[in-house]
Amino acid sequence: MSPSATEPPSSQPRLAIVEDDEELREKIMLPALRAAGFDTTGLASALQFYRIWAGSPFDLILLDVGLPDDDGVEIARYLRGLSPSLGIVMYTGLGRTADRVRGLRAGVDAYLVKPADMDEVIETLRSVWERRRNHESSLLRSGGWSLERQGWSLWTPSGVAVTLNQAERQIMNTLTAAANQPVSREVLIANLTSDVAGFDPHRLEMLVYRLRRKCLETSGEVLPLQAIRGVGYVLEW
Repeated sequence: MSPSATEPPSSQPRLAIVEDDEELREKIMLPALRAAGFDTTGLASALQFYRIWAGSPFDLILLDVGLPDDDGVEIARYLRGLSPSLGIVMYTGLGRTADRVRGLRAGVDAYLVKPADMDEVIETLRSVWERRRNHESSLLRSGGWSLERQGWSLWTPSGVAVTLNQAERQIMNTLTAAANQPVSREVLIANLTSDVAGFDPHRLEMLVYRLRRKCLETSGEVLPLQAIRGVGYVLEW
């Protein structure tokens, strides 16, 4: 193993290895990942993972597809719905393009095909961990929905990113700042344009409609943005 692979991450993430091959898990993966600075737990089945996860969630999971009691891809899909912040790396012998696409559509952050060098596994996990940490620190989060502090991406509870345009970004920033409180149409319009008098209020309605539709079409999830008759809108999160 190269020296770079033994340098620990900036902090120790809790990592679950869910792999039913005992020799691979116990003799190769666990020692290498612990030496690299990960707080690592080895598990042989989905059931073992869920039992521990229920009481003490992990930061990362290294997940096989062919487990004895469940399909790893379906586990990933379920976990992504529970936790958009969890780092999920698939490590499997299934390397066809269709297998990769299925895993990525389920929400995994990376897809590695066995046998992969442990240096590659370690660096992939580090990359996912750092990316997830940086992502979390840049979010305004509530009720499962998240808005990047810079405002260009809205993240759904299942972890799907909805890219916002300039007008949508301004609307979401205004509504997020007053989450669960009604925001008048006048305030929203004032944050969209300097020419308030010349702005057609129907354009605001169309922008909100398109934003809702974009979220639904992108993720299948309904943005909790409600119209209040005679007042404006409220973001319920």
